[in-house]
Amino acid sequence: METMKAAVWTEIGKIKVMDVEVPRITRDQVLVKVMSAGLCATDLHVYTGRFRYGEPPHILGHEVAGEICQVGDAVEGWNIGDRVVVETSIGCGRCRFCISGQRHLCPEMTEIGFTPNNGAYAQYMAAPAKNLFRIPDELSDDGAGIMESVVCPVGALYRLGVRFSETVVVFGVGPAGIGFIQGAKAMGAGKIIAVARNDFRLERARGFGADILINTKKENAEEAIMKETGGIGADLVIDATGSPGIIALMPGVTRRAGRMILYGLPEDDASMDYPVKEIIMKQLEVYGAVGNPSVWEPLLRMAASGVIRLDDMVTHTFPLERIEEAFACLENPDENVLKAVIHPWD
Repeated sequence: METMKAAVWTEIGKIKVMDVEVPRITRDQVLVKVMSAGLCATDLHVYTGRFRYGEPPHILGHEVAGEICQVGDAVEGWNIGDRVVVETSIGCGRCRFCISGQRHLCPEMTEIGFTPNNGAYAQYMAAPAKNLFRIPDELSDDGAGIMESVVCPVGALYRLGVRFSETVVVFGVGPAGIGFIQGAKAMGAGKIIAVARNDFRLERARGFGADILINTKKENAEEAIMKETGGIGADLVIDATGSPGIIALMPGVTRRAGRMILYGLPEDDASMDYPVKEIIMKQLEVYGAVGNPSVWEPLLRMAASGVIRLDDMVTHTFPLERIEEAFACLENPDENVLKAVIHPWD
């Protein structure tokens, strides 16, 4: 039996690096040698039990870049040595959503990195060939390895559209927030207001395109946003935090007939007091946002040309053996992690 190193989520709050069997691929899959795997807060919340999404034992990790090292018999168009990223959603292939290219909305959808599909915190992983996208030469493995974290925000903007010269507010400046900022800037936003409670992260947001920075520890977010928008509110307001308090605040800082994107996931047991009457009376449009397979190809081109800066988002790298330390750094705001990646072969 051929084995590999993998970080296995063994029980709630515990992850252990051990030798496991190398995945055996089916006819329509490829075996990917994982070169870089992005560390995602969703994985952190799953393994610590804050999100109930799958059961241990399991190999997590859904942000991945690697090289094809084995090709299934029915796979065409891919060769050993090709550099690839892997889109995560696996649909039934039969429903209206799968047929229309929206497999991420399939009622039977599962995801790579979540039960029952083992993920990228390992030296090898199996992936459906239909989920592969080729990495441009201009993009590093680390940049490609975190692409999934930016696809979701940019996909939401791609679906909704940012109109030229609009004012956009982004709550939260972690990887998703930075993705929203970069995407909104690329689509022609006139003013981007970043709202967070960490000066270091806010200054980093400025470097990715934010025009106005609001630190909620120092000033009232609602008052500051209304001042910056002339008392009208922003055209588009985005939550990338999942905080019930921020989500409740959003309608108050959105202009009449404006739009809101809900992206951050609240914890499973979170309670929320949502101002429905204000949404109705202001005629607001509210959008939920998840991944979008159709955005991967254009985003790769944007990253290759430098319009979206993925490589610059990677601030920390860890070998697989130090994955527990990596997760601890992700939780600690003093570590100033924007995006961390795992290198399974270091």
